[in-house]
Amino acid sequence: MKKVLIVGDTLEIGRTEEVYGRGFSAFGCEVQHFTWKAAAPSLYSASLWDKVAWRLAWQPLAKLANQKLLDIANQFQPDLTLVISPRLINPDSILALQQHGLVFVFFTDNPVDAHHTHTNSWVEQGFTLWDAAFIWSQELVERLIANGVKKAFFHPFCSDVEYHFPKKQANPAYDVTFIGNWDASRKREQYLKAIADYRLGLWGSNYWNSHCKEPGLKGLSQGMCSYTEIPEILGSAKIGLNILRPQNEEGHNIRTYEIPATATLMLSERSEVLVNLFAEDKEAVYFSNPDELRQKVQYLLQNPALIESIAEAGYKKALENTISDRVTEIANLYQEIIFDQNSQVQNIAL
Repeated sequence: MKKVLIVGDTLEIGRTEEVYGRGFSAFGCEVQHFTWKAAAPSLYSASLWDKVAWRLAWQPLAKLANQKLLDIANQFQPDLTLVISPRLINPDSILALQQHGLVFVFFTDNPVDAHHTHTNSWVEQGFTLWDAAFIWSQELVERLIANGVKKAFFHPFCSDVEYHFPKKQANPAYDVTFIGNWDASRKREQYLKAIADYRLGLWGSNYWNSHCKEPGLKGLSQGMCSYTEIPEILGSAKIGLNILRPQNEEGHNIRTYEIPATATLMLSERSEVLVNLFAEDKEAVYFSNPDELRQKVQYLLQNPALIESIAEAGYKKALENTISDRVTEIANLYQEIIFDQNSQVQNIAL
């Protein structure tokens, strides 16, 4: 595997496609990027996110962008194409890319739910075509296989130690910090309401001010933060809070690694996947409802030595799960599939 083509939305720092590009380059591969945003900027206009407009316009625009993708692939001749979130890739393009090499997909959203930003007819038609599919939930692995995916694998997110590292303040300004946008389920509101009387740091979109219905949280958000600001923000708190979106409740999210990678104690909503990734009360602390969250915050703040020991153990675990580890896993699978394909060809020849 010498050449890797990575297909994704954009190359902003910290985006999955950008992180994996750095990972494959460090692995020794020649990497070429293709981004839908550069190929078809109109697909990202605000008006297109209206459900009606999206249904009418996305396929014609995406077909033009798919031709640009195939032109790049024909020039680059990749051994492996890795597609990050396949919402815009035509199933015919998957087949065309397979003329050059294997084609893998990493589903960063849940492709078997009904949300139009996660799935569509092309995503569903592509299930049977991928050489391998990765996703962040073991339960969703089983559902992908049930939907016709030939090879599906649990593939956790990872630590990006180039940008996320300890930056602890000697005197943290916050007891608890949460980085995350307001969510229409209002679950995040209810959790934060339970600890609003502590020193709570909040970063996220302006929806926290315009849509949040909890008076105690109004005006608390300090706005969006950049990917590079995460270590400083988490370092300003004793505890880093992780509240899952509904779509991630069957697995985990990128915050799972961002928090412990900064040597900050992760206090996270509990999920089976998360508990298996970071051992409960040893490498992270978990809660399942607002009352338990409040109890855990109170107990931890009364036991600073426990915060320090769990944060240190979580940090060590985070260092065992970097982009280098994830790329190695993909490379090993690539070799296995190539070996199996070559063996089948030899058996047919015999």
